[in-house]
Parts: sequence; C-alpha cells; structure tokens
Amino acid sequence: MLDFKPRCADRPWRRIALARGLLACLLASLILPFAAHAAADKSATAAAQPNALLGLNFGLAVGNQQDQYVAAQALSSLLGNAVHRKIIWESGFNLAKTQPTGGNEALSFRYAFVKPPNLTAALLGKGWHLVAVGEDTIHFGTDLIAPSCPGQPGKVLLGGNSLSILDMGTHPAQTCVTPDQVWQSPSAVMLAPKEGSLVDLIAQKIWREHGAIPQHIARVQTQNAVVGLMRDMHVAAVGVVTPVVAKAWAAQGGIVLAHRPMPFWALVAAPDVPLQEIADARSALMSPSTAAVNKALHIPGWIDGDPKQYADFLKWLKG
Repeated sequence: MLDFKPRCADRPWRRIALARGLLACLLASLILPFAAHAAADKSATAAAQPNALLGLNFGLAVGNQQDQYVAAQALSSLLGNAVHRKIIWESGFNLAKTQPTGGNEALSFRYAFVKPPNLTAALLGKGWHLVAVGEDTIHFGTDLIAPSCPGQPGKVLLGGNSLSILDMGTHPAQTCVTPDQVWQSPSAVMLAPKEGSLVDLIAQKIWREHGAIPQHIARVQTQNAVVGLMRDMHVAAVGVVTPVVAKAWAAQGGIVLAHRPMPFWALVAAPDVPLQEIADARSALMSPSTAAVNKALHIPGWIDGDPKQYADFLKWLKG
C-alpha cells in the first residue's frame, strides 16, 4: 500500500501564509465597517451644521459683475469646505445687515469679505474677528488726480467750459495753477463718487489737511464715472480715484495731487464664531486650495493682518 501525504505537509511556510491570510481577512472585516461608520459620522456632522451667510462689500469700484460673481462663488466654496457648512453669499453687505435676516430660516451673517476699511474697522470694533487680509500689491488707497495745463509743465488745469457736462449750475473760470495752489483755488471742482462714501470722505479729509475745503463738489455715483469724465470728456476737475487709475493717469502725463493709503481687503468673522473655526478658515485661505479665490480677486495671497491698522485708519478719518 502506498503511503500518501499531502504535498504541502512537508512545507510549513504554506501553513503560516494561510494563517496570515486568514488573520488579515479577519482584521479587515473588523476595521472597514468601523472606518465607513466614522466617515458617515463625519459627513453627517458636516451636513447637520446650519447654513451660514457670507456678506460681500466690493465698494464703489464697479467692475466686471461676472468677475465679482466668480469671486463670490469661489470664496463661499472654499469657506464651506473649510468650516464644514454650506455658505450662502449675499452682496451689498453693510453694518445694518449684521442682524438676522428673514426668509425660510433666519440667518445671521457669519462671515464678511469687505473692501472698504472703514466698514472692516467698524465690524472689528463690534467684536468681529479678523480672519485674514489680502496681500496688497496695488498700493490700495484713494488718490486725487488733475489734468496738466497745456504748455505749462507741472501746472494743473482747472475750470472752464469742460465743466458744463457736470450740470453744476456754475462754471468756475479756467485757470492754470501749481499743485500746492489747487486746494485754495476758486476754480477747483472735486469730482467724486457717491456722497458720504468712503472715498468722498477721504478726499474731503485730504483737502482739509491742506488748509481748505473744496468749494465745488460734483458727485457721479461711481469711480468709473469719474475716470470716464476726466479721461474721455476731458473735464478739468480734481478726480477722486484708485491708485491703479492714478498710476495710469500719471503715465499719460496727468498730475497726481495726493495719495492716502488704506488697509487692504479683509475677511472677517462674526463675534460668535469659535476660534477653531476661524483658524480653519484662515488655514484654508493660506493653503494652495485658495488659488481660484486669489485669481478671481486678482491678489497673490493672504496674510494674518493687524486689526490695529483698521482702528488707526478710522481714527484718522474721524479726527
């Protein structure tokens, strides 16, 4: 009779490998359900968080509305992923809107992206938190520009028939003066955006710092209109514009009379937002995932920022 033995009977390593395989299967059967349950719990927690409002205030620089929409979508998506909430954005944010809104569910603004630094300063003064500040590469601020006087290099052209398009009811005489004489000149007309707007207040503050107040003010609602009237209609006035416009103006032979820097655009969080959530939002803004937001806002990135800069600016403005 033949003495039959299984082929693997003299190969112990096969038995060891089989035992290891069975152990791995057993561990997987225990771990995978736990991991799936943990992931489901995390998703459920994120889904259970209430929606949050992101307020947007882009100031009076009326640019491409599509660009602003893209920026709003990108920023709300980034924030939502960072803080595990659905973020709903709304434009036209201001202090009056810091109270809960109506609708299907009352929502308070949890975050705000703000360009005018006086609004940021006011929010910080009410207990809001500075999340992050955009990196300023455009020398953000308010500039006053004026046209050059033909044939008189370095002098400023003011007044005359070009002002008739402003429908002011008065047409100061045309004259050419030196830049330091502009502030006292009876022919000087300040061409500014909306009355009471930040740039309007800054321009008047600059004028007072030069020992006078503007005798004539024409307001045209937007900074774009100021630029169009001075550049395209050759209105001989002192225009209130952004530094980007002022730089282009000077490159074409115009005169920049004054520049007032301002703290840059900021993302702020409401007083009741937990510090850990603010840290998560800040980390997201400073991570590679913010590339789409930066591109839409035309900024290179974000920094922590200093709340004192906004407080100091507001103190200067009101002083």
